[in-house]
Amino acid sequence: MAEAAPMQFELYDISKTYEDNYQNGPFFAGDMPTRPAIKQMQKVFDFEVNSRLGVPAGPLLNSHWCDVYAQLGFDLPVYKTVRSVERACHPAPNCIFLNAENQFGHQDINTQMKPGVRPSLDEKITITNSFGVPSLSPEVWMKDIEAGNKKMASGQLMLVSVNGTPGLAERDLVEDYGYVSAMAKEAGAKIIEVNYSCPNLGGSKEGALFSDPENSALVSKKIRESIGDTPLMIKLGWMPAEQLEKVIAANRPYVDGFAAINTIPRKIVNDQGGSALPGEGRLQSGTCGFAIGELAEEVTSNLIDLRTKWKDDFVICSVGGMMTAQDLHRRLEMGADMVMSATAAMWDPYLAQRFHEYK
Repeated sequence: MAEAAPMQFELYDISKTYEDNYQNGPFFAGDMPTRPAIKQMQKVFDFEVNSRLGVPAGPLLNSHWCDVYAQLGFDLPVYKTVRSVERACHPAPNCIFLNAENQFGHQDINTQMKPGVRPSLDEKITITNSFGVPSLSPEVWMKDIEAGNKKMASGQLMLVSVNGTPGLAERDLVEDYGYVSAMAKEAGAKIIEVNYSCPNLGGSKEGALFSDPENSALVSKKIRESIGDTPLMIKLGWMPAEQLEKVIAANRPYVDGFAAINTIPRKIVNDQGGSALPGEGRLQSGTCGFAIGELAEEVTSNLIDLRTKWKDDFVICSVGGMMTAQDLHRRLEMGADMVMSATAAMWDPYLAQRFHEYK
């Protein structure tokens, strides 16, 4: 008798709209794993947690998503980025598979590539994602963050991601970063991550702060004034080591940790050379998964080198291109304080279980 095909999961269904996934996901009908006994608690900032494994903000649309992933063994789920105002998502599709047999290099950033098909091995999945940092109204997400905290089990911790919004009549961009961060703290956020590096915002100020030492530090200073001693982590994109050092030095007086990297910007084109994603302003989008692993590991290494050079103790959250339990453990062995997987976790709900069982 032939062996049954392995069960495939897709917790975020890329064939459905963001709204459908928000209301009805995650789409998981498997058994919840029984994790091995926890032999030693880990420290993240000043919190004792079961492990240093999490899922970054991208796939965790609300408290129910955070709850499901926490039950699957991801002890540090990040609540998807919220704003001080409601903002709609880009139209579907929001994720497309890419043909990426090899790792992206520096020369590939911002260059064109075409859509592809799902690879035969899930650990080789590379996608582009283009959501545009949507957000429900604060009245909705503040209550939901409170609910999400209550769903966390002992030794688990939900982080909250926030983003400023330019062009508001009532506040400028710097003020809005501080405002939304204060709202997240009021809602119960125990650690706040601020997204300075979304490629899906094109050249807007809110998407390019990560590589701007002076202006990112102005924002970080405002946020620190707004949230007091709540741990603050900022999300960075790829940048050369020299630029990274300038950004970290400028932000370090106000920031407790750095998460890197966000997605790598590429121009995803159809056969006619136009945008493969529908709608205005979506030629450039973020790419993530297998193919960004080496670029992400490079930034993690550079952050570790800076921390060693300065004899500092800032927290490093390594994100990007980790598709297996071995990948995750390797980044921790390098010196990262936390590791988070988005793309792999979207298709492999048992990744955390393998991480906990890894020898």
